[in-house]
Amino acid sequence: MLDFSRVLPLLLAWAAPLAAQTPPTDAASPPQANPTAGVRLELSLEQALKIAVDNDLGLKLDEIESVVAGYEYAGSWGSFDPILSATAAVTNSEFEANSSLSGATVVREDTQELGGGLQFPLTTGGSFNVDYGRVNRKTNSSFQLDNPSTTDTLTLTFRQPLLRGAWSRYAKSSQREAEIQFNKSLEKFRQTRQQLLLDVHSAYWDLVATLEQQGVADKTLDLGRQQLDQNQRRLAAGVGTEVEVLQAEANVALRVEERLLAEVNSRAAQDKLKSYLFPGKDPVSWDTQVSPVTPLPQSTPADVPPWDQALGVALENRAELRQLRLEIDASDLRISRTKSERQWDLDLELSSANRGFDGESAEAFESATSFEFPANRAALVLSVPLGNRTASNAERAARARGRVARLQYDRTESQIVAEVREAVRQIVYQAEAVKASVKSLELAQRQLTAEEARYREGLSTNFQVLEFQKQLAEALSKEKRARVAYAEAIAGLTKAQGVLGEKELR
Repeated sequence: MLDFSRVLPLLLAWAAPLAAQTPPTDAASPPQANPTAGVRLELSLEQALKIAVDNDLGLKLDEIESVVAGYEYAGSWGSFDPILSATAAVTNSEFEANSSLSGATVVREDTQELGGGLQFPLTTGGSFNVDYGRVNRKTNSSFQLDNPSTTDTLTLTFRQPLLRGAWSRYAKSSQREAEIQFNKSLEKFRQTRQQLLLDVHSAYWDLVATLEQQGVADKTLDLGRQQLDQNQRRLAAGVGTEVEVLQAEANVALRVEERLLAEVNSRAAQDKLKSYLFPGKDPVSWDTQVSPVTPLPQSTPADVPPWDQALGVALENRAELRQLRLEIDASDLRISRTKSERQWDLDLELSSANRGFDGESAEAFESATSFEFPANRAALVLSVPLGNRTASNAERAARARGRVARLQYDRTESQIVAEVREAVRQIVYQAEAVKASVKSLELAQRQLTAEEARYREGLSTNFQVLEFQKQLAEALSKEKRARVAYAEAIAGLTKAQGVLGEKELR
């Protein structure tokens, strides 16, 4: 459950000075869906986007997933951390002598062993080891030179694979794959955030559209009531007819119905937007009345980017393509790793050991660490896996996954081309639709004004006036819808290009 204790006080602080204000009633400022329910909160589009990003639960889940992937990537380098080992043992034994040189009929030995080692894994796939061991022995054998005695051994070992598992590309492949998964999680977070921003854009402009439609309904209802009042006065003066009054009353009833529907739609749009802003069941949040203050765009830009130019931005920035490119890198990495695992094991081993023996522990230690009597060794160790079905089939699976990743990339790229072309086409279309709707609205207003003047002069009928009022209402609605569609088309293009919110929310 999301804690609103941090967000709501700020929002209510914004809204407190506004709660006492009288809601605007002119057509330019749409009325609230329900001014008496809850606190009224004026909210710009930018504020709505930031609140949604801060509160969205799905986005928080993806953010946590990216944090987990970051920890896993950092932890993967632990495979190159030094490894410290230690051994301690005590042995008490006796055995019957098998030779006159055993020094006793029954030989008794008390042995204390202490050893330790430090291994340094290397990014070349090999390792460097330092091992030190001490054995203290006490025996009843008369032939023991020093009793008790100490034997210290110091060994330096370097091991390097030459074929299977050799060199840094293989040794660091797990770390590189973990880094790829981390970057994929970041791109998934970007993708989720951009989809959220697009949804909030749509919900915000839908709310603006419903409030604008409510304003249109109020205006047409006022026109209808004015016409009804005029017809009633004409009937009372004996120059009108009862049919005209009935027509005007029916028109007012229709406008009231449209006003109620607009109010219901605005309440639904309120809830849809609040579902992005205030997830959960907090009643204070859901009763808050959001009043959008960002106006609809009143003008259209002079230029729209060509679709191929917009596509270039999309191919570089779309999170889906970035994730698939990373997956292709990961598949290439797996193929390289499985190819290495199909080879023979051929390891180079170099070691140098020195042994110190004395009745005094200090003397034995000094002798071992000074390398007075070193034993140096160089070896090649060959191991041939017979069959090696696991590695060979793992390579085939890795290659198949690589083909899948490339096919998915090609398919997604084709889909993005279509999305970008459609987004550019929608901006061009909606820009022209706004211009056409503005022109239609001007003509509808002029037609109604002219028809009302003719009606006052007795040159027109009540039916014609009501018909032109209906046309004006339709023109007003179309003009508002065209502006909303244009605003959504702008957000749609930035989403198609993969740059929605990349600058605004940084």
